[in-house]
Amino acid sequence: MIPPLCFITDPGAPEPVIAQALAAAQGGAGWIQLRDKTLSDPDFATLARELMVALASVGVPLIVNDRVEVAIDVGAAGLHIGQGDGDPAEIRRRFGPDMILGLSIETEAQIAAVPEGVDYLGVGPIHATGSKPDHAAPIGHAGFAAIRARTDLPCLAIGGITTSDAAAIRTAGGAGLAVISAISRAPDMVRAARDLRTAWSST
Repeated sequence: MIPPLCFITDPGAPEPVIAQALAAAQGGAGWIQLRDKTLSDPDFATLARELMVALASVGVPLIVNDRVEVAIDVGAAGLHIGQGDGDPAEIRRRFGPDMILGLSIETEAQIAAVPEGVDYLGVGPIHATGSKPDHAAPIGHAGFAAIRARTDLPCLAIGGITTSDAAAIRTAGGAGLAVISAISRAPDMVRAARDLRTAWSST
């Protein structure tokens, strides 16, 4: 089951990644995704293992961003990949049936190429965001709704997401929200996560 709030870690935020993750989980994030484009694979794997131990105490699974080998090596609950991060069908064959596999979708055209074995889609960016400077063109709520209408897979909205997006994304049939800076850069990360969950639940 896809949780209504997924937190993606922010290596550039003031608080350490593990502190971010625990605060997000305490506030109601049901998944934590570890994302860091700068760490070496060994250092990323070390951090992933530390984070898995920390999250075990609150019962929240870890999703690894992009790094297929690391996800397999550390036994993460799942992997999220972008359009250029490998063949989802081949990754699924390597994973077996139990690991979660997510795929980023930026345009309606990409829906046609989603293979069997993908469990959910990260759809966006909804808005422009500084968390990923090289992001694709923002698609807005209408773009999200158009993509969601073309797939039966659960869709998490991503890209500059705040509490103000919850109603439109849920109305469009979205499964939830995936956020970075809305939690990682908030003065009170626990409260920020809680506010996102409340905004989703109250729509």
